[in-house]
Amino acid sequence: MPSNLVKILWILLWSLVAAGWSVLSFRWLRKNIESLMPELDGKKSGIQKVLVRRISVFLMIGLLLFLALKTEPLAAIAMVVVITVTTWTQVILYNQHLNRESSRKEKDFGSN
Repeated sequence: MPSNLVKILWILLWSLVAAGWSVLSFRWLRKNIESLMPELDGKKSGIQKVLVRRISVFLMIGLLLFLALKTEPLAAIAMVVVITVTTWTQVILYNQHLNRESSRKEKDFGSN
């Protein structure tokens, strides 16, 4: 019985780590994308920084999955599910937020 409890605790721990990492990496991505500016006078845009950061986030997720797999194989599966669900939830909520802002701007523009 304690062995099953330990397995469940590992799965819960790695699921919480995955959810936290997903939220944090999405916030970083959103912040980086919002700070991008178009190229002006031959200056490079910040796309290289975004790519490097996203690659490092991808590698960190790989490392976390490897560590979860070493402790409990079911935890790695749970991490993949949690990361997927958390990321898609954030994308949907962010899209709804952008849609509300654009409709608000259209209403303000039309009232002038």
